[in-house]
Amino acid sequence: MKRINLSNWKPKRGFWKAVRECLRDLNTEGINLVFVDEGYMRDLKLKFYGKDEVSDVLTFVYDDTKEVIICPSFLGYNDVEIARRIIHGVLHSLGYDHKIENKAKDMMELEERIFNAFMKRFRSSRRF
Repeated sequence: MKRINLSNWKPKRGFWKAVRECLRDLNTEGINLVFVDEGYMRDLKLKFYGKDEVSDVLTFVYDDTKEVIICPSFLGYNDVEIARRIIHGVLHSLGYDHKIENKAKDMMELEERIFNAFMKRFRSSRRF
């Protein structure tokens, strides 16, 4: 996992450890997590989707690289919501799709399971 932070978001202590453990659970390798501001996200959405709007998360899959782009300010800099979008984007990079009826349930159930694991790890890492 490679992190690129082009935004001014700073996660709370324990965030990255909990995210790494969840991504390990999903057997993800070669994933880039990129955090951008709303202007950058708007530019990406316009360039790749033809929509002049800000999005919370976009996922791109290249030959051997997966990239999840998150806009922390769109999510109110809320670590929990940002983690949820990271998980959501990573699942898309692995081929899960909630817009296809027969695949939506599987994606939603896995997303919830991984998110719950994140929350448990994140909460326990913040205890003294």
